[in-house]
Amino acid sequence: MNELNIPREIPRQIQKWTCHKLECFSDYIEAYTKTLGNNGCCYLELFAGCGSCTCKDIDCIIDGSELRALRIKNKFRKCIFVVSNHQNAENLKRLAAPFSAGNEVEIITGNLISDKVMRQVFDLIPRSTTSLALIDPSGYRRLRWSTIKKLAIHGSDWRGHKMCLLIILPLEMALLRNLARPECEASINRLFGNQKWQLIRQERLEGKIEADEARRKLVGLFKAGLKNLGYRYVEDLKPAHFTNPPYYHLIWASDRGSEAKELADAWGKERYLPCELFH
Repeated sequence: MNELNIPREIPRQIQKWTCHKLECFSDYIEAYTKTLGNNGCCYLELFAGCGSCTCKDIDCIIDGSELRALRIKNKFRKCIFVVSNHQNAENLKRLAAPFSAGNEVEIITGNLISDKVMRQVFDLIPRSTTSLALIDPSGYRRLRWSTIKKLAIHGSDWRGHKMCLLIILPLEMALLRNLARPECEASINRLFGNQKWQLIRQERLEGKIEADEARRKLVGLFKAGLKNLGYRYVEDLKPAHFTNPPYYHLIWASDRGSEAKELADAWGKERYLPCELFH
C-alpha cells in the first residue's frame, strides 16, 4: 500500500481480485529474477498504466505492476513500459523517477498495433540479455495475436531464446461471456490469429460441452498457437479461487525452462491483501 499525492482521476479503480493478482505478481517476479542471479533481465510491460491503482472496496492506493517491477530486490537490467495515452505515461514517469538510480526505465507512448511502436520496443531490448514480457490487457479486444507473434519472432537474445511471456488471459469476464456475440467475432479472431475458436463456440451453443470444458479448450487453443511459434515450454495455471471461477488464466511461454512451480507458488498460496490488514 502506498500513499501518493496524485490526481484522483489518474489511478484506475480496481476490485479485490485485481489486488490479489498484483500481490501474486510481486511474489512471482521476485522469484523469477532470483533464479537469474547476476545475469540480469530486460522487463517489458505491454499494457502498462499510470503506475498506481485504487481499491474499489476500501479506496486505498496501491502500486500497480509497473512500480512492483521497479521495486524488486534483484533489479531488472532495463524496464520498458508501453502506455496507451500521454496522461498515464506522464504519471508513470513521475512515479518511476525515484527508481531511476537503480533501474534503466523507458516509457513508450502509443498503440501496440503500430509497427513504429513495436520497433521502438525492440530497439530498446539488448540482444545479449534474457527478456520477460508481461501481457496483461484490460480486455481481450486489446490483445492481438499479431503482437504475440512479433514478440516471438523479433524478441530473441543472442542464444536464440525467444522472449519469455507471462500472459494474463482475460478469460471469464471478457472472452467467455462474449463468445456467442456476432459483433465480437472479428476481435476474437484477432486474439487467436485464426478461426478455430469458433468450433469451441459451436460446441458450447449446441450443449455438447459445459463452460469448464469451453474454458479448457480456449486456453488449449491459445497454448497451441504459442507452441506453433516455436516455444519449448508452454504452461498454464488457473489461479487460486480468490474468485470462483477465476476471472483470468495464466499462460507461460519460454525457451529457457519451466516456471510451473514458481507460478503455482505465487498464485496458489493463501494470502491476505495489504489493504485488508489495515481495515
